[in-house]
Amino acid sequence: MSGSDKPESQTLRTLAGILGVSVKHFFDGALASDGTADSQECLRLWSCIRTDEGRQRALTYLRGILEDEQR
Repeated sequence: MSGSDKPESQTLRTLAGILGVSVKHFFDGALASDGTADSQECLRLWSCIRTDEGRQRALTYLRGILEDEQR
């Protein structure tokens, strides 16, 4: 199995795609300057939520923020 076939490599590619950055971007030190660090923190916090109820509460709150900003 090559390095690009490992599940963690696919996960990193998926996250990079969601964030709209290259995989290299996670390793080049530019994260703090472009807001990607905030996205990474959101993903980290999301992974710490243990229950489906907690995730639903977080999504409801985030959707509310988005609705407010689109007005």
